[in-house]
Amino acid sequence: MITIFYTLALISLLTGTAAIYMTLIPIFPVSWLYYHYFIRKAIAWTIFTGTILWTFFMTVVHGTFPAFVITPLIIMGFALVLSYKMHQENAFPAVDFPEMAKDIDSLPIEEEMQLAVIEYEGVTKAYSLDYVIHHHVINDHFGERIVALTYCAMCRSIIPFDVTDIGPLFVGSFKGANMIVADRKTKTFFQQATFESIIGKLHPHTLTMLPFQILPWSEVKKINPMPAVAKVSEKDFKDFQLPIPGIWKKIIASESTPGMAAKNRDTSFPARTRVVGITDKLADPQVVYLKEEILKGGIVNNKILGIFLVGFKKTVNGFHNNLNDKSLEITLTAENRLFDSVSKSTWDIRGKYISGEFKSDLIPVAISDEYWFSWKRFHPKSEIIRLN
Repeated sequence: MITIFYTLALISLLTGTAAIYMTLIPIFPVSWLYYHYFIRKAIAWTIFTGTILWTFFMTVVHGTFPAFVITPLIIMGFALVLSYKMHQENAFPAVDFPEMAKDIDSLPIEEEMQLAVIEYEGVTKAYSLDYVIHHHVINDHFGERIVALTYCAMCRSIIPFDVTDIGPLFVGSFKGANMIVADRKTKTFFQQATFESIIGKLHPHTLTMLPFQILPWSEVKKINPMPAVAKVSEKDFKDFQLPIPGIWKKIIASESTPGMAAKNRDTSFPARTRVVGITDKLADPQVVYLKEEILKGGIVNNKILGIFLVGFKKTVNGFHNNLNDKSLEITLTAENRLFDSVSKSTWDIRGKYISGEFKSDLIPVAISDEYWFSWKRFHPKSEIIRLN
């Protein structure tokens, strides 16, 4: 009898913690994580309540409380809590339609903090990345469209998707050192880094990435008209932590890539070397640059793809290198303006028209600023372009 109770407690504990160990051990397929999402609570509750009823029955029949069930019940109760708390959906709760700040001057955002700036459907909004990282997914309205801004802390991939057709996203799981997102309606799993569905009612389906920009707060405040900025407070900028306290700093300070075996990692560069990859469909095969080299160069032209990258205050953004079927010769001025030496046209750092012959904005290019290990894992055929 005692063995049965402890066996049930072990099953409950394994179920409650599966969202962690199955993400980190490669032999567990994503399909297991998918089905675990649906059954974990039911299993934990069934074992816990069934054991309580069984204990009550034995107490009535034998006239005494079976003390040996106390420890298994404690384990089952703990496992029940873990089945909720330890799942990525609850550890990193997505935010749906956040409140926008009414007074940006009251926001506790420091000058060099970086924000994701999304301009879509005539609406421009900005979100502090130090706020987004705690939630991993921010769902918001852009006119009649819905956009999900996703941020995988482990690989630092920041990608906004148009999810109007499927609805808001949330953190479904984690695999291959990259976040898996899911839609609330069907719970279909998508690999964030590849945009592709993995399993679920919508499979096969591809998410649509939107071009966006990352800018320091000092530059966002100069945008005219000022974009709507997600309201944040001091508590939104607390140090990021995983459910196990203290482990995040150790991971970031090491070459460890949880969920990806070292033997499967490309070691051409340290795991957390920052790179900028071209995710736009115009790149086939995809290309990637070392971020440090872009920042040193300021302006990087890729005439083959017809794009250029701008390195500015620890951020990189990309644009098409032509307007009205004419190539541009862009330089970055001392006033942090983009200047075309051929047409004598000028744009601000976001590519917005200021003056000159070409009276239109620059066309943004979709890029990803992330870690080397993740980029190479999910874009294995991409070509690295060295600038130095």
